[in-house]
Amino acid sequence: MLHKTTNKEIAILVLVIENTEEWPFEQLAEEFRSLVISTGLEVEDIIRVKLRIPNPAFFIGKGKVQELKEFVLASQANVVIFNSNLNYTQQKNLEEVFGIKTVDRTQLILDIFAKHAHTSEGILQVELAQLNYMLPRLRGKGIMLSRLGGGIGTLGPGEKKLEVDRRVISDRITRLNKELEQIKLHRGVMRKKREKEGVHICSLVGYTNAGKTTLFNSLTESDQIESSEMFTTLGTVTRSLSIHKNIKAILADTVGFIYKLPINLVQSFKATLEELQFADILLHVIDVSNENFFKLKKSVELILHDIGVESKPTINVFNQIDKLSEQDINAFRKDYPEAIFVSAYKKTGIEELKLLIHNTLNADMLDVIVRLGFNQMGLTNYLHKNCEILKTTYQENESVYWIKIKKAKLEYLKKKGISIKNL
Repeated sequence: MLHKTTNKEIAILVLVIENTEEWPFEQLAEEFRSLVISTGLEVEDIIRVKLRIPNPAFFIGKGKVQELKEFVLASQANVVIFNSNLNYTQQKNLEEVFGIKTVDRTQLILDIFAKHAHTSEGILQVELAQLNYMLPRLRGKGIMLSRLGGGIGTLGPGEKKLEVDRRVISDRITRLNKELEQIKLHRGVMRKKREKEGVHICSLVGYTNAGKTTLFNSLTESDQIESSEMFTTLGTVTRSLSIHKNIKAILADTVGFIYKLPINLVQSFKATLEELQFADILLHVIDVSNENFFKLKKSVELILHDIGVESKPTINVFNQIDKLSEQDINAFRKDYPEAIFVSAYKKTGIEELKLLIHNTLNADMLDVIVRLGFNQMGLTNYLHKNCEILKTTYQENESVYWIKIKKAKLEYLKKKGISIKNL
C-alpha cells in the first residue's frame, strides 16, 4: 500500500541551469512550478542557479549554498526542491546546511507518480521505482530513514519498508520485477489473441497533460479520470475503438512523458512502455495551444527514439484548438499539413481523426474481388476476421466478396487456390 500524505508544506525551488541546457529559464521554471504544485505544496519562491561544473559535495557551488541557506532561514519554507538529480552525499550535505528536508527531481516525480498510482500495475511500477531510488541511499539511519514524518519525498513504500535492510529491499525489488513480468506475459497472451483475430492496436503518446486521456474518452466514449494535473495516467488503459463502419481497433492510453524524465523511471515503467513496440500506429497528442509546443513535441520524439519506436506509423494530433483563433489554426495547418487538428474537450475533429486512423492502418491494403465456391465456404470466417468486406453478392454456385485486405493475408487465400481479381 503506497503511503500518502496530506501535510501542507511550503517549498523553495532551486532551478539549476547547466551550460548544456537548451530550454529557456522561463519555460523550465513554469514546468518545475507546475510539477511541485501538483503534489499539493505551496511555492514560496524559485531560485535560479547557473552551473558550469557540478560540485561533488553540494552539486552547486559553496557560495551559492550559503546564499540559499540565508534565504531558507529567512523564509517560511520547510522543504527545498532541486530540479536536478542529486546523489546521496550531495543531498545529505545540503540538508545539513539548510536544516530542512531537501528533495531532488527524481523524488519529486516519484511523489507525483505515487499520488496517481491507482491500478495494480501502476502501484507495482511506482514502488519498484521508489525502491530502486532508495536502495543505494540506505546508509544506517541517514537521510532517507529520517524522512518518516510525512510530506514530499515520503509518498510511497512507507515506514516499514524504509526500515528494512538492503537485502530485504533487494528481495522486494526481485519480487516486483517478477510480478511485472507476469503482467508482461499476460499482455503477450492477449496480444497474440488480438493478432490472431486481426485486431489493430493504436497507442496514445504525448507530453504529460497534453490531453491524452480526454482524447481517449472522446474517441472511445469512456469515462477515464481527466485532470489538469501531471501524470494522471500511469498504467496502460485500453478500450475498444470503432474507427469505420463495423471495423474496430484497440486504443491504449499510456503514461505521459516529460522533459528529462529520469532514466531509472523509464526503466521502472518498461512494462508499460514496451506496449508501444507492438502498436500498429501511434497517436502523438500535442497541446498546440502551448506556446512551447514545438519543444514539447521534440522532447516526446526523443523518448520515442530512445525506446525504439520512432519508425512506427504516427499521426500528430494537434489538440486543444478550441483555445486558438481561426487564423492561428490555419497557420498551423499550413505548417503541418500532415497533422490532424482536434479539440478533445469539445469533440471537434474526432470523426476526421477516426477516418485518418482507418486510412493509415489500411495504407497497405488492396481492393480485390474474391469468389468462394460452395466447397470453399469454410474461408468465410477468415474473410470476416482479416479484411474489410465492402460488398457481398450470392450467385448460383459461389459467393462474391468485394474486400480490402493486406497483402500478407491475401497470400494465404492465393495458396488456397481462391479466385482473386484486383478492383
